[in-house]
Parts: sequence; structure tokens; C-alpha cells
Amino acid sequence: MAEETGIGWTDSTFNAWWGCVKVGPECENCYAETLDLATGGNHWGIRSLPRKMSSSNWRNPRVWNRDAAEFFAKHGRNRRVFCGSMMDWCDKNAPEGQRDRLMNLIKEPPNLTWQMLTKRAPNIVKYLPSDWGDGYDNVCLGVSVGDKKHGFARIEHLRDIPAKIRFLSIEPLLEDLGKINLDGIHWVIVGGESGENFRPMNMEWALSIYKQCMENNIPFFFKQTGGLDGGTNIFYGNVVQNFPEGI
Repeated sequence: MAEETGIGWTDSTFNAWWGCVKVGPECENCYAETLDLATGGNHWGIRSLPRKMSSSNWRNPRVWNRDAAEFFAKHGRNRRVFCGSMMDWCDKNAPEGQRDRLMNLIKEPPNLTWQMLTKRAPNIVKYLPSDWGDGYDNVCLGVSVGDKKHGFARIEHLRDIPAKIRFLSIEPLLEDLGKINLDGIHWVIVGGESGENFRPMNMEWALSIYKQCMENNIPFFFKQTGGLDGGTNIFYGNVVQNFPEGI
């Protein structure tokens, strides 16, 4: 499953399987579940089985890596690949063998920057490969944050994991997070919820996070205000979409 994407902080998406189980308030209006149902799937929930992906899907990263020189010439950097838009790589219900296959794939194409995001932060240590060491040079590790109750615990788990880049995907932002401990965090993404049942985001909540990032010299990426169609990426009159050095 593809490939090119409208997600502003990445270039392409890769899914080693398709399906998930909701684990927090961010999941209430899951866009991936909506897409799955709209395409005739039934891969969400504890009684559902994840969908295995085709051989052509698994070939995509190798194709992107083959074309890396052309991509670099155009953009001045490697292609960013988000894993995954339709899965959680730390899901304990991953199809047998597919997570190991994913980790082996990530090591193979050297000219891709992988953005690995999870809501299951306690599982990160369990599922990292044995040769992870201080982290792979081409992998960013991130956790999703939507509220204080669930999100802050995920941040603490992430902070303990060695990684070249640790990032927070604070989307959908569901409440005022107040003071965030950003020690060891290298990048922060913020956005409001989209879709028919979106929960409105107060822009002052996002502004508070932006100010904390500026105080800590952390790149801040504002994705969207939220709304039925996602809203706008304008943040107080400007497009503020910064990335950490190296990706």
C-alpha cells in the first residue's frame, strides 16, 4: 500500500501489514480504520486479523532506494518514509514474522530515512532488533501524544530508548498539555484532528507547545489546524514546518 502521501512531514508511507487495535483517545476517530472500512476491509479491533501485504508493497522501499540519487538531487536529502499509516509497528498482534521482515528491510536500503511511530511505547524495547545499539543512522523513533494521561507516559518510555532522532507526533492534540518534559526529544509535530467527527483543537494549546520547543531549540512542525477537511497549515500567519538536521 503506497507510497506517496499527503502527510506533510513525510514523503512516502510504508505498511508492513494493515490493521490495529485502538489503545488511546487519539484512536477514537481513527482515519486508518475509516479507510479500511471504506475499502471493504475489517482489520481493526481485537477480534480482527491484520491484512498481510503484497510482494509489490514490499518492493517499494527498494525501488525508492534505487532512485535515491535522483531524489537527493531534487530535494537535497534522502526520502522520508513513515511506518506506518495503517499499522503500529509495536503492535503485539502483528502477523507472524512480518515485524522481523520489516526490521531487516529497514537495514537494507541505506538511502531512506525511516520515521517509526507508535502508541505502544512500552513495547519499543521488546521489538527493537538485537543490533540496534545507539540506534540506526537512518531511523527516527517517535510516539503519538494526544493528551497528558496517555501521552506523557509514552514520552518517558521514548526518552529511555537510544535513537539518532526521537520525535513526538502530537496529533490529534486533544487538550492543553501544559509543561512538557522535552529532554532528549529532537523534533515535535503538532496537528488538529480531521474528519467528520473531529474534536476541535484550541490554537493556544499548539502555541504553548511551539514556545516550549523554541525555548529548547527543538524543530517544530505544525501540520494542520484540524476540521472536517483538516483545516489549514497556517500557524499564526505563517507556515511553520521545520525538521531536525539530517532528515
